[in-house]
Amino acid sequence: MYRFLELLISVVIVVLLFVLVGVLLPSERTVQHEVETNYPIRMVFDTLNGFRRFPDWHPLRAHDPTVRYRLAGPTDRGVGAKLLFESDNPKVGSGSYEIIDSVDLERIEFAIENNARGENKHAEVTFEQQGKTVTIRWTYNVQYGWDLIGRYAGLYVNRTAGDDIKSGLGNFVGLLATMPRFDYSNLEVAIETIPAQHILYTSLSADRNITAVENAMIKGIADLKKAMADNRLQAAGPVRLITTNFGSDKYEFDVAIPFQVPEGARLIEPAATTGEAPAPAAAPQEAPAEGQAQVDAATTPPPAPAAPSLPLVDGLRLPENVKQGAGYGGRVLTTQYQGHPAALPLLRDQLRAYAATYGYPLQDRAFEEYLTDIQSTAAEDAEFKVYWPIR
Repeated sequence: MYRFLELLISVVIVVLLFVLVGVLLPSERTVQHEVETNYPIRMVFDTLNGFRRFPDWHPLRAHDPTVRYRLAGPTDRGVGAKLLFESDNPKVGSGSYEIIDSVDLERIEFAIENNARGENKHAEVTFEQQGKTVTIRWTYNVQYGWDLIGRYAGLYVNRTAGDDIKSGLGNFVGLLATMPRFDYSNLEVAIETIPAQHILYTSLSADRNITAVENAMIKGIADLKKAMADNRLQAAGPVRLITTNFGSDKYEFDVAIPFQVPEGARLIEPAATTGEAPAPAAAPQEAPAEGQAQVDAATTPPPAPAAPSLPLVDGLRLPENVKQGAGYGGRVLTTQYQGHPAALPLLRDQLRAYAATYGYPLQDRAFEEYLTDIQSTAAEDAEFKVYWPIR
């Protein structure tokens, strides 16, 4: 009996010490880590201000490579965007991340639900630019209230949540390094769906200087217009320049003009079936960039199909260098520009950076519509609409 009383008193003392120490421990914990990058702050903020690239950098994948993500908010970007995750690994469990505050280029705040002890879990990411360097500062806060076990768990928050924050920031900087580094903050980018069109096109190559490209274009346009006149075809849109290969010395491209199918014209099977010249838009789709994961397909917009094959117009009399085909039809990133055509390569790169930041896999080839006549308009007054197809 005496030994039982000793044991009981020892247990009571241990419990009292546990409670006393637990009460003295902080009821709230904060962890902060930061990292620097030389990528434009616009790209840094936009990538974190949405959930399409989230699986590519967040350390949940390290804990469970099979974790499943699903978008649940009314939007996948900015305030209201919410991402649910679910794992069969009990250490990961299920939960969510939701953007509850977002100040452009300054801060993003996430509300976090997960299996870890604590309540009111928040992460605030702030951005500070000094010269060409952007500091990304991630601050995590969790409250334990009177959960004494939680307060003890808070002793290790620097090794649990803290290690994940450091790993996540490192992954994020690594993700940025795989993306084209072009600041697109001066662009107004839109997502549109355009129809496939019948086109006449000619394939060209020129030295990589604006004069050589313009001279080649002028000759190509003249050949296309003559072929259209000879076949009594009417243009159905502006001239297009479709980039094939932007090499270090040579620039290879197609010049195309959409045309209206003449009333009563006989149509035959697409080029891919008949063995005639393939449509320039029929290039294979690009795979997502390495490491670019996608959120559950059931929660994202359905991918656009490849450009449909259009039937060819039978009986056209075309010179050897002019072919007919189908222009791209489907979803595109697009922006408009007025100025010197020498800026077009940069605009294409800016659209590539935008696509990588927002998680839109590219497909097919970039192209521009010349909204003004290349010969009658001063170079600095030229107007263009630039497109890059996306899935």
